[in-house]
Amino acid sequence: MRPWNRLSLRFRLTLFAILNLAAMIILYAALEFFFTASGIVSELQGRIISLLVALAGMILSAQWLAAMILKPVKRMSETAAGITATTLDKRLEIDQLHDELKKLGIAFNTMLDGLERAFDQQARFVSAAAHELRTPLSILRTNLEVAGDGDGIDPSDWQDYRATTERTLSRLESLTEDLLLLADGSYDRTQREHNVVELADILTDAVSFMEPMAVEYGVKLQLVEPFSATIKGDESFLFLVFRNLLDNAIRYNRPNGSVTLQVAHEDGRIAVRVADTGKGISPSARELIFERFYRVDASRARRHGGAGLGLSIVRHLLGFFEGTVELEKSSEEGSVFRVTLVRG
Repeated sequence: MRPWNRLSLRFRLTLFAILNLAAMIILYAALEFFFTASGIVSELQGRIISLLVALAGMILSAQWLAAMILKPVKRMSETAAGITATTLDKRLEIDQLHDELKKLGIAFNTMLDGLERAFDQQARFVSAAAHELRTPLSILRTNLEVAGDGDGIDPSDWQDYRATTERTLSRLESLTEDLLLLADGSYDRTQREHNVVELADILTDAVSFMEPMAVEYGVKLQLVEPFSATIKGDESFLFLVFRNLLDNAIRYNRPNGSVTLQVAHEDGRIAVRVADTGKGISPSARELIFERFYRVDASRARRHGGAGLGLSIVRHLLGFFEGTVELEKSSEEGSVFRVTLVRG
């Protein structure tokens, strides 16, 4: 980079203004001296002509300066105009820019990075959603084709077909609800984000709701006293948060295992830990588990009806109320998820 390009735009403009003013003063003085010495025109006419020439010089030099200053801006605008949804990998060339325009270029490139990630996530989301919907739809089509040939079906098999169809429809309904919840951008945070709710009621309802599933899987649910606290948030959304956490903790637990919920006051916030006695999560998967449709054990998740959206929904909903969720620890003896909420 040339030494001139290393100077900031403000310094260059200031320096140019000083040099330009000095040059115009010198030009004016030289022309006035020439006209006075030569006697071609009167003294007043010489001064007027000198002033007009100096003004013309200032205007031309200002035009030249504007063209030079705006040249990189023009290049940036041309590059930006050529970026579309299919060319989000393009970036502005900022190496040769000076301080002020370089900051603008960095900000614009950062925005493009975010847009590119968002479009990639959207593409993966649509692809994964289509993949998830394909399997239950194929099952339904197969059952309908078999049902169409009613003469060849043993009456005792009808009950199996009905049960399979009901399970498939339940999975489709659950998956559709989860997809709508993740894709819905119409939720108005200002309406309910400052509501103060009782955490004990939410946890009690969530445990009661999941108790039948826990009995089915042979898992014991335990809510450790004391668990009373007031928090900011929406009761229905927070219920979904703990329902999904309990669903995962029960679904991927060991037979005769347990799930424990414990509330603590930490650093001015409310922390809720959901601990299970499952097989744990490998270090390589601990960040990926919050990605949409990610499963630690894909075959097992499908067998149990999971779509890999539970933890994504938990993080998504907590974001409405400045809440967080993290995998605090995990080993072969189980995992602990930590939810933090704003104290009410």
